Amino acid sequence: MIETIIEKIEKLPPVPNVIHELQDMFYLDSYNAADIESVIKKDPNLVANILKIANSPLYGFTREIVDIRQAIVLFGLEQIIEFALAGYIDNMVDLDLEIYGIDELEFLTMAQNKAKVASALIEEKKERFIVSNTAFLSDVSKVLLAQYAKERHISLKVQKDIALNDLDAMEQEHFGTDSIAVAVLMFDAWNFGDKMIELLQTFKERHNDSQEALFLAREIVSLDGTIIKKRGEGSPLADRLLRF
Repeated sequence: MIETIIEKIEKLPPVPNVIHELQDMFYLDSYNAADIESVIKKDPNLVANILKIANSPLYGFTREIVDIRQAIVLFGLEQIIEFALAGYIDNMVDLDLEIYGIDELEFLTMAQNKAKVASALIEEKKERFIVSNTAFLSDVSKVLLAQYAKERHISLKVQKDIALNDLDAMEQEHFGTDSIAVAVLMFDAWNFGDKMIELLQTFKERHNDSQEALFLAREIVSLDGTIIKKRGEGSPLADRLLRF
């Protein structure tokens, strides 16, 4: 099975260089809206993708955003990178998630809410960025698992309100692997940083705040993006979850 998934990963379009440039920019000591705009405008498709995602029901902005500079000023670089990643995922393959019983909007809501939860649990800016990006993309591999299942007529009987950490065991049972293991391969193929890959590989050990934040993000966010607050009770970071 894993060989087939690797073949699917190799056929995915590469993450645009512009997204990597934006991620690198976040670590700079100084940048402004004009700097961000100049990078994004290198890729007209990315401009269109960012505006499409920014105006989607997922983010619930009340007025239409028609200009990339306007989006940058309104949301800031961290959110713009999330828009860019969401746009990439949206165009990556056909987001047919029928096997999981969710649609595209629920899938992106799940990704967004994981990023929000993880981000809220980390105070240091640069570490928060790594954890937030990793959380946002940690279940992107479900797109490939769903494609694999459809091709082989594999059925998953899963409830939308299942916590993502609980779903991993079900995926292991049906596929012999899970979303996290496949996402690690995707992160590596996309040349994401070692810190993101290591965090994704080790977060269930829960030895530090970053691992705990990613674990909790997948513990209290369900498959369809609903927040399950009670799942975070008893965690050292649980008091910060009160804002959700």
